[in-house]
Amino acid sequence: MRSLLAALLLGTCASVQAAPLYFAGETAGVGDPNPFYEDGTYSVFYLQNQGRHPWFMSQSSDLGEWSQPVETVPVGEAGAPDYWTGSGSVIADPKGGYRLYYTGHDPEGRPKEVTMEARSATLAGPWTKIPETTFAGLPSYDEWDFRDPFVFWNEDADAWWMLLTTRHDGKAAIGLYTSPDLGQWAAADPIYAEESPLNLEVPDLFSEGDDWFLLYSDQRDNARQVRYLTAETSVGPYAYGAYDALDGRGFYAGKSAGTGDERLLFGWVAHKNLRKDAMNLVWGGDLIMHALKRADDGALAVSLPKGLANQFDTARVTLSPENLEIGTPETALRARAALSVEPGTRFGLSFTATNSGRVSTLEIDTTKGEAAFLYNGDPSGAPRVAFPPSADGAYTLDLVIDPDLGLGVLYINDFRALSFRYYRVGATTVSLFADDGFATLDGTVSLRSTDRTEEKPNG
Repeated sequence: MRSLLAALLLGTCASVQAAPLYFAGETAGVGDPNPFYEDGTYSVFYLQNQGRHPWFMSQSSDLGEWSQPVETVPVGEAGAPDYWTGSGSVIADPKGGYRLYYTGHDPEGRPKEVTMEARSATLAGPWTKIPETTFAGLPSYDEWDFRDPFVFWNEDADAWWMLLTTRHDGKAAIGLYTSPDLGQWAAADPIYAEESPLNLEVPDLFSEGDDWFLLYSDQRDNARQVRYLTAETSVGPYAYGAYDALDGRGFYAGKSAGTGDERLLFGWVAHKNLRKDAMNLVWGGDLIMHALKRADDGALAVSLPKGLANQFDTARVTLSPENLEIGTPETALRARAALSVEPGTRFGLSFTATNSGRVSTLEIDTTKGEAAFLYNGDPSGAPRVAFPPSADGAYTLDLVIDPDLGLGVLYINDFRALSFRYYRVGATTVSLFADDGFATLDGTVSLRSTDRTEEKPNG
């Protein structure tokens, strides 16, 4: 009390100087990201999570520093086909400069959605819209759902490909158009389609090793996850494998950029209605990223990107069977642990609220092979992700918490992620737990040396 009084009299107080771990250039968060990678820099074009979703862009080469966002594609005037703008992609133009393909959306128009284009000499713009290249889905595809153009050069096909979220013969489809020169686009049969009342959004396609990977975000509420299919060739046929969801329902609109070890999967951790922890998830959120790679068995795996992991350079505490407390995440925090439990044991992380004592849990069910984040123990609408249970009970957990943005991500065996929203996570005590105890546990809790406590003038 005496030291606090002295600080007040001196007009100073101790304050934590910290920055969010993830991109924080938009107060309202972001909509769909559309990343582009070139020369070691990730240029993340994204829909602004306000208004009619104009396109903005921010760049980073290390995931620690982000450039000031700039507007790249503004929305159109009333009656324009791009009165609202939607997701798409950016490519380097073989003739120089860049091309940006995006969705034009007019709720009163017919067609309601079209593919549009803008061009620029530089990624930062200015971007010029090219209205004469606009086209709609009819007669091959739908006039209502026709969005998210993803364009890339397909060496196997010796052509430019454009994938789209659309409908075909009453099915949810990932449509395909081809072009030899980015001039005229010709419709082809869908690259993939399935029975669904809703859509397969923001498609992404790339090859690694001997496989092709087709990613999309599932619009269905009971399966609202970023999922993927594989094929031996770019034309397919594409099929789901085991554990086809990369993250839970808290992470959406995943799109990748980069190649090999540099490929990152960008998406948003959904906000909640009224920014209240007890409310439902809504569209749009905070931009995060996973490292995305092909594992030795041919499956896709996600893990913490090196650019984020390298920021945690200061050890705070060692975890062991005798010390399970990670602590209070007053600033960004990372906890990585190798552990083992008896197969079938439920274990995970508990978040005990400082004020109320209420406990939220991130539970790992090794019988079902499922992880879930239960806010205040409530299973309804909980983010969940499936993973392969370990036969010998050995697991590696990698937890990152960003209290400034109010979110966290848990990586399980550097294979699957579970992203979760918890606005008041910075006012909790985080601990490990296991119903039958840990057979072994060896871990470290780390902070960033750039987050420090110092004396600051009051007011």
